[in-house]
Amino acid sequence: MYKTRNTLIVLIGCVGLISSCTQGRKNADALWDLPDSVSRLSSPLPEGETHIKAGQELFNLYCAACHGEYGRGDGAAGQAMGAQPADLHSERIQSQSDGVLFYKITEGKEVMPSFREVLTEKQRWQLVRYLRNLKNSLTLEDSTRIPQPLVPELSITRWAKVAPRAVRIWESENGKYLWYATLRGEVYRLSREFPQVFEKMLDERDHGIPRLQGATMWEGQLYLSGNTPLNDGKGTAGRMVRVFWDGEGEKTVEVVFTTESYGTTNTPFDHGWSALQVSQDGQSIYVVSGSRTDHGEVQDNLGAYPHSRDEALTAKMFEIPIDTTRLFLPNDREKLAEIGVIFAEGIRNAYDLGLDSQGRLFAVVNSGDYDQNEDLFWVRKGEHYGYPWVMGGMLTPQQFEDWNPDPMTDPFLNPGAAAWPDDFYNDPGFPKAPEGVTFSPGIINYGPDADKFRDPDTGLIRDASELGMGMSTFTPHSSPLGLVFDRKDQLPGRFKGKALVLRYTSGQRSVLLQPFTRKGEDLLLLDFRLDAAENNFKLHTYRVAAGFYQPVDAVLVGESLFVIEYGGSEKGGNIWKVTFK
Repeated sequence: MYKTRNTLIVLIGCVGLISSCTQGRKNADALWDLPDSVSRLSSPLPEGETHIKAGQELFNLYCAACHGEYGRGDGAAGQAMGAQPADLHSERIQSQSDGVLFYKITEGKEVMPSFREVLTEKQRWQLVRYLRNLKNSLTLEDSTRIPQPLVPELSITRWAKVAPRAVRIWESENGKYLWYATLRGEVYRLSREFPQVFEKMLDERDHGIPRLQGATMWEGQLYLSGNTPLNDGKGTAGRMVRVFWDGEGEKTVEVVFTTESYGTTNTPFDHGWSALQVSQDGQSIYVVSGSRTDHGEVQDNLGAYPHSRDEALTAKMFEIPIDTTRLFLPNDREKLAEIGVIFAEGIRNAYDLGLDSQGRLFAVVNSGDYDQNEDLFWVRKGEHYGYPWVMGGMLTPQQFEDWNPDPMTDPFLNPGAAAWPDDFYNDPGFPKAPEGVTFSPGIINYGPDADKFRDPDTGLIRDASELGMGMSTFTPHSSPLGLVFDRKDQLPGRFKGKALVLRYTSGQRSVLLQPFTRKGEDLLLLDFRLDAAENNFKLHTYRVAAGFYQPVDAVLVGESLFVIEYGGSEKGGNIWKVTFK
């Protein structure tokens, strides 16, 4: 029996605005079955900056994660969808009447949610008013924006401008070069010495990964991971390649593995194959395959792959021998176990991995759209970390037959979430937790920062450290990324031997994070302590810098941390150099 108020908590969402499918784009309005009357409606709001500004604030909260900061359809969360979020500047969108836009915002369709119960009628018209003024939002980047240190022991400078949709950054040749990759498969190399030399080393045609999310380098060899679309974009397969260059600069590309195809979901919850980490002994490479659902619900793809939940190839961490070539991974758990590649299970979306000085593996994990905490796991071989039955130390409610998914009675449901209402439903067919399996818990965070949570007894937002307790692990919807460890004790003072992590989400712009905090897009210092009795770590977390914009990854080179921003498709992001002193 599910009891929201009595569930024990041990103390990586997007909302689209107007989605457009690649197929049938010329006839997109016909798919909406629009009433004749809506095309004749005009906005009842008067002209003026007041309603445009209000609409922009609503857009930033509810729409930008998928549609992008400027409405170009390039938000990071929306890139998982088979039907990409629309470019709201396009003639196809801007030629529609105010009434049509209002109707679509109000009613929603498929991956595009309804805002009838989320926003007032006035607010929906304010969104329309803002959409009509999107062209005025395309301003040049403020060259004076620099993230700010929150402690005196560090400084931050802009180091480089980078291409749009950057997702990974790493080093090579003892820090002589920094490399970064974009979501669409471009790989760049930057010299660290001035004058900086930028070289485009690879693109999708070289490695065959059009949705690239993982990259790392080991002994001069580059490893890339991601997904390739199949079945007209409704299916996918995982892929990893190895790239190396000879003395003449000629590259060789080898396939490490490919996977059997499986269905995507046309939602922001297709997390795909992402983070890579080479083991300390250099014998293996760990690779993450995220979940294809928000919390284990049934997800098809516009009718394709019906009745599918998560698959044998999803929500797991795999361990691949470093010298593997042309391995095929079937979508069958027993066969994967026979091959010996499953390292750990029950991990929803571990978008970044890191090794400490002892070679222990850690993963930062995004929970779903329910107000469950975000996890930081010490990942060990053969263990199960709970997904989809447990996230953030809390039982997932949909596994209980008597759960009533209603935001009026369950405060953990945010009506602005992408998964509401279609993906939160009473689900008697939810799979049972595996018998005889003990779920390994997340690391307990004792604050003083990133430790807000929703109290299961009262539904109120509480601060764990102010209550003198810990929680597992970070504030819900923070999207922790860019995990790094000072493995060689190179950093000075309080940072020596510690770890750092970024929070991607902004409390100013996220409808999911905002109830908990207006903070985010910041850098956290992580101070771990091993608790031998619990066979796990305890953690204290401190905010040390803020003011990044969509920080997505980081690399530690000597005494400097380089932070890269996602940057959308309009202007690209920055690499920031954080220097410790």
